[in-house]
Amino acid sequence: MKHLLLSLAMLFGAVAAYGQGGDLMQPGVYQDGITVTKQNGKYGLMDVTKRVFTPVIYESIAPFEDGLAKVKRDGRYGFVNTLGLEVVAPVYDSISPFQSGVAKVKKNGYYGLINRAGREVASVSYDAITDFEDGVAKMWKRGRCGLISMSGYELAPCVYNAIDEFVNKIALVYKDGRFGMIDNAGNQIAQPIYKEIAPFDENGLAFASRDGKYGYLSYMGDEIIPVQYDEISNFIDGVARVSKNGRYGFVNTLGQEFITTIYDSATAFSNGLAVVESNGRFGIVDIQGRTVVPCNYASREDAIRAFENLTVVKSSKRDRNEDGASTRKAGTSK
Repeated sequence: MKHLLLSLAMLFGAVAAYGQGGDLMQPGVYQDGITVTKQNGKYGLMDVTKRVFTPVIYESIAPFEDGLAKVKRDGRYGFVNTLGLEVVAPVYDSISPFQSGVAKVKKNGYYGLINRAGREVASVSYDAITDFEDGVAKMWKRGRCGLISMSGYELAPCVYNAIDEFVNKIALVYKDGRFGMIDNAGNQIAQPIYKEIAPFDENGLAFASRDGKYGYLSYMGDEIIPVQYDEISNFIDGVARVSKNGRYGFVNTLGQEFITTIYDSATAFSNGLAVVESNGRFGIVDIQGRTVVPCNYASREDAIRAFENLTVVKSSKRDRNEDGASTRKAGTSK
């Protein structure tokens, strides 16, 4: 949550600077055959024939970009085209540069969006609007955050306290003390009901907690590992240890509890093996869920020694079998 609040504070600092300053056209410097003329501290536009084709009424005129120049009159900003016509009347306190044909404007402390024809595609009614990324921007109204498209359509209404950065087109949202997830089309893919949601891991799963229980969410917002466990570990080799009602087991990334929660304790898997405890006795299971060493041993160390002895015995049998097979083959060849 600290990350979200920090992002929000940085946003408002950035929004306040929209449209202020920047380069200005200078008399005698032509751009596509157009320059400015200055009279009594005011500016107008003039062509190469010295014909003034806009009134000399502007406090500043910026260089043209894609056929439009930002002008300032009576402390307000607008745009003129290369014909000198006011495409956007100078009625705004600030205007950002156009981004894919859309510009953010500010008037009377509120923000909106205009297109290159000067039409307000989003009403000037928002407390803030960020820059667009992948055609989507965040906007705020009365302290709540939502998503808006370049066409001015509210993809997600302003109902969230904060929206985090999008990663793979998915972002965490924070609403009334709880976390959820939305995609960049504004679809709510996980309801804001979780106390915590961690970033997605390399398996495409996000740790989540709710009401003192733990699980994992998928990119689709599904509880692929149901949020029902008292404890849950990180995934190692595609396996996580879980605990429920004081009993331990294991789940895989498909959400399958392939070793049910029947053990009094369990170590994490190492080299495909885990030591488990049942009724005070210890044994070993493998990552396929099979019992390798029954829970017949008084300690973890005894169970591990039993496994090591079993491995030595199996290895010795295999070596004897291989030697015998070699001898028989040699005898057969005589």
